[in-house]
Amino acid sequence: MKNIGKSLLTIAISTLLTAAALSVSAGNKDRNGQSAAGQLLINPWAGSNGWGSAGLANIKGIESMYSNVAGLSFVEKTQLGYTHSIYFSGTGIGINAMGIGQSLGEDRGVLGLSIMMMNFGDIQMTTEDQPDGGLGTYSPSVMNLGVSYAKSFSDAIKAGVTGRLVNEGSYNTNAIGFSLDAGIQYITGRQEQFRLAVAIKNIGLPMSFKGDGLDIRGTVENGTYIQTLSNRSASYELPANLSLGLSYDFLIGSRSGQEEAENAADAKHRITMAGTFVSNAYSNDQYLLGIEYSWKEMFQARGGYTIESGMWDEETIISLYFGPSLGASFLIPMNKNYSKVAIDYAYRFTVKWGGCHHIGARIIL
Repeated sequence: MKNIGKSLLTIAISTLLTAAALSVSAGNKDRNGQSAAGQLLINPWAGSNGWGSAGLANIKGIESMYSNVAGLSFVEKTQLGYTHSIYFSGTGIGINAMGIGQSLGEDRGVLGLSIMMMNFGDIQMTTEDQPDGGLGTYSPSVMNLGVSYAKSFSDAIKAGVTGRLVNEGSYNTNAIGFSLDAGIQYITGRQEQFRLAVAIKNIGLPMSFKGDGLDIRGTVENGTYIQTLSNRSASYELPANLSLGLSYDFLIGSRSGQEEAENAADAKHRITMAGTFVSNAYSNDQYLLGIEYSWKEMFQARGGYTIESGMWDEETIISLYFGPSLGASFLIPMNKNYSKVAIDYAYRFTVKWGGCHHIGARIIL
């Protein structure tokens, strides 16, 4: 087991060094906006959105199935969660995310299931002959379903992987894809206060659309009768990215009465500074900075800032997030066994429209 842990640590460090060397040429502007399944770049969870997904190295529980699945290994028994997001207020777009994490027993790891669904409301159906509608309405189908597994190989090393089924379509066209995510967290320090993380996301085969919506009625060359002709959709790559994260906990006071806290869970006050670099294959690279304050792991307040090249130029910006983000969580104990109910809220500023609101709840057993 120790050899496995050392091997994983070696892989993580090698990946860090390789990514640092390649990051100079990452974020190819010529490919901006050319990927499929942009939904895979949307964080649907309230807690981690509060500091702009900066906590790659610090995330724990079911929310980690989006950013760094290694954090799922911290589930001790069972976790359930749900978040509803008002995405870009004023557009009528809503997002629902649900997840469950279940421990398989000591040294057997944690199994997780997550689903994210976007709701665009009812859209008028139109054709070339009837551009003003009158044919009814439809609602696009945009969702992804993930199955995750994470394991603690030691007190210091956590790792996990997610397989994700991606679906996008309308009433007469549809595209299905499959992606893989993987992540590692490394924890060190006398109080387990320093964390390092590497995560790679959205690795998979290209997607393409199929369906009756791509068919037309016409005649073939030199033909004399009308028949149905099927057009082929172009294929699109998934929005792969590589993330590198660091975090450090400043622990003040001990809940157990000792002179200093053993770890973050034992601290009366915790202040966590976090930073994440995201190298995107089909959009601008991002630097995510965040800070989180926790009082006895019962109240948490957090804030973040997203830095992206060209973020002040409306003509070239790809991401619509403006930069700042804010959030808070209330964790209510249910019994003496540390079971809790968590209420999460986050707000992310955006370049246009009225920002994004994320409201969620978790049950931690």
